[in-house]
Amino acid sequence: MDTLVIIAKIERLFDQFGYLIVFFSSLIEITPFGWIIPGGLVLATAGFFTYNKAYALAKILVSGWLGAWFSLVGAYILGKRTGMWFVKKLKQEKNAQRAKRMLDKNGPIILTSSMLANLTRFWSAYVAGVEKYSFLRFLIYSGAASFTWVALMVFIGFLGGSERGQIENLLRKTGAMSWIILGIVSIIIFLSIKSDKKENENNSN
Repeated sequence: MDTLVIIAKIERLFDQFGYLIVFFSSLIEITPFGWIIPGGLVLATAGFFTYNKAYALAKILVSGWLGAWFSLVGAYILGKRTGMWFVKKLKQEKNAQRAKRMLDKNGPIILTSSMLANLTRFWSAYVAGVEKYSFLRFLIYSGAASFTWVALMVFIGFLGGSERGQIENLLRKTGAMSWIILGIVSIIIFLSIKSDKKENENNSN
C-alpha cells in the first residue's frame, strides 16, 4: 500500500475520532502506564493534520489539555485519599521519593517543569495530594503545565503540517524508500516505548 494512502487513512481517522484519541492518549501518557501510548507523538500527529484547520486545531488543543489535566488532578485526588498505598502497590517508592524532594524544594510550581519528566510528573501530582498542597494552587500550576506540554507537542506537528506538500512530494519520489523510512521510524518508536517500560520497571525495584 502506498504511504500516501496510509497517511490519508490516518487523517480520516483523526478527522472522525481525533478529539477522543488525543484526549485519552494525553490522559494515559501522564499515568504510570504512559509507556503504553506515545502521547507526545499522537499530539504531534494531530497537530500535523490540523494545519489550515483553525477550528480543529483549537479542539485538539483543548482535548489534549483536558486529558493531561484530568490525569494530574486524578493523581492529586488519589494521593490525597490513599496516601502512599498506591505508591507501594506499584512499587514506585523511588519515583515518589524523587517527586517529594522536588516538591519540598520548589513547591507545586515544579509541576510546570516536571511535565517533561516521564517518570515523575504523575508522582509529583500524587505526592502533592499526599502532602495536601493547596488544591487551588495545584489546579493553576497543573493546568498551566499540561496546556504548555500539549501546545508544544501539537505545535511541533503543526510545523510539520506546514511542509506537508513537500513531504508528500518526497514520499512520491522515494517510492519504496519511504517504506524503509517508515520502518526505521516505527523501530525507533518501539525502542523508545520499550526503554520507557524498562526504566519504569527498574525504578520499581
